[in-house]
Amino acid sequence: MKIRFLFLIPSILLLTSCSGWFQPLPPHDHWRLHNADALFPESDPNVLTKYVDRKEKDMKDCGMDYVVGESDNPEVNLCLEKKGWYLEGGPICEEKTMWDSPICIQWRKKHSKPDAKPWQ
Repeated sequence: MKIRFLFLIPSILLLTSCSGWFQPLPPHDHWRLHNADALFPESDPNVLTKYVDRKEKDMKDCGMDYVVGESDNPEVNLCLEKKGWYLEGGPICEEKTMWDSPICIQWRKKHSKPDAKPWQ
């Protein structure tokens, strides 16, 4: 009886994870460079190294931890956006966790559409 029970639980977990019951969040939190294709053409054999070096430099210049790749400080995120990096989900100040930040409220007054809604 115990052996069946031991096989039952992992089987259920495996089936639920493979069947689509568990869906990870969309990858909106990866910073991308808006003109990466123009700056780093695929014909360059060192394209990946140059791209990663640029990303690391820009993140360090803005005060962001390159390894983590994110920050709870809206000023750091806005600095990265000014350098040409963006999140797939949209501007950082329209993101749900940054929505009520005073600096983001000011940013949205200047840059967002009047009907902007927070994204997650």
